[in-house]
Amino acid sequence: MDIAVEAVRSAHAVIFSWHGVLFDRGRRSIHEAVRGTFARWGVEVSDAELELGRGPTGRAQLVRMLSQPRLAEAFRARHGRWVSEEDLAMMTADLEPRLIEAAERAALPNPDACAALTRLHDAGVRTAVVCCTPRRLLGPQLEALARAGVPLDAVVTADEACEPAPTPWGIFEAVRQLGLADASGVAMIDDSPAGATAARNAGAIGIALDYPGQPSASDAVATLRSLDHLR
Repeated sequence: MDIAVEAVRSAHAVIFSWHGVLFDRGRRSIHEAVRGTFARWGVEVSDAELELGRGPTGRAQLVRMLSQPRLAEAFRARHGRWVSEEDLAMMTADLEPRLIEAAERAALPNPDACAALTRLHDAGVRTAVVCCTPRRLLGPQLEALARAGVPLDAVVTADEACEPAPTPWGIFEAVRQLGLADASGVAMIDDSPAGATAARNAGAIGIALDYPGQPSASDAVATLRSLDHLR
């Protein structure tokens, strides 16, 4: 049996990442939003740089993106200074409406994720989803998730655990909502290397959801090629 599938099947609970797994496969809508904000500040962002910034949303993603040397230097060359807290505040204010538009563009949950969560739930596995975005920026997706009737025992957003991966707080909050003693029996499925690191930091089992172009997740214990394999 595939290592990733076996790890998920033996888990007491399974957590899906919101972006990239439950919604917006490949994070295309999120990436479009981030690219638009950087363009307004005169900085072009490549697909590879967006992949490296994958994980958080909002201000945290801007900070992660600008920690890349080329982007930091491109901002300095364009504006004659390194990015400041005031710059980040203005960029965040510009990005947030774009994130709402991204949620509208990718409003429907991924069918394979919904089906996998339903199968896991029917098999007696507790299910949860973790997102580092505030609920106010997820409106269309939250509404679509409610309509879809996906069986989730816990939903954690930035409103409940505000620090994004690789910090483990979102997983800890999911563990608390699920009523578990610790995260040792929890499998975290994420398309972001930061999610695998968060799982390791929480003591959970990190499973990387792979697709073409995805960077390797070195802290993941295994790679899941498709959610359809969770049967």
